[in-house]
Amino acid sequence: MKLLRSLAAAAFLVGSAIYLAAEAIAASAWKDPAYSYADNWISDLGSATSGVFQGRELNSPLNVVMNSGFIIQGLLFGLAVVLLSRTLTGRARIFAGVMGIVATIGYVLVGTFHGSLQAQQDGTLWLHFTGATLAILGANLLSLVLGLHWRKAPETRAIGITSIVVGSLGLVAMVTLLLTFGAGLPSGAIERTSVYTIVVWQVAVAIWLIRTRSTSIAAGATTAPTVN
Repeated sequence: MKLLRSLAAAAFLVGSAIYLAAEAIAASAWKDPAYSYADNWISDLGSATSGVFQGRELNSPLNVVMNSGFIIQGLLFGLAVVLLSRTLTGRARIFAGVMGIVATIGYVLVGTFHGSLQAQQDGTLWLHFTGATLAILGANLLSLVLGLHWRKAPETRAIGITSIVVGSLGLVAMVTLLLTFGAGLPSGAIERTSVYTIVVWQVAVAIWLIRTRSTSIAAGATTAPTVN
């Protein structure tokens, strides 16, 4: 159990670090026009073609870096969640495993099929948006549901509450993005909220796993009431 927790924590931390680094590197190479964290979407950094798409002008010289970051993050996230699921019981274990796979598929789709005018024209845009939905919805829903599971036991209540707050914020941001698309709001910032909550959850769970891997809290995660 100790090894599983350590490996899960490592996968969460490495995945989140690579993802954030890929985004920062790709954004720094975007010079003309300047990349906007408020208005440009994260997936704009992965567009392999330049041009106007949904009112945003795309020009990402290091799109390969961003797409690699998406895929690596997805694979490591899935690995971490599958390992984490081994510390759970009953329906919580099954749910975590399924959501880990769903989020992984989402990230890989986002990194493989890009959001661009070309994708809209060649009919692959739906694969990109399907991937984004699977990744964002799957990971934030996982955070929320595991939070509800963990909060039932005193040993895991703190990480449970943290997971509930983070997952709920991510889901609210996702819904807000869908409802306000084209309304003139900073859609890039709203999208980032729904994505960065995933990274925050990864880091929070990783720290919790590392801090508790040698204590009886490991048992608390296993014996906490199952999700019914």
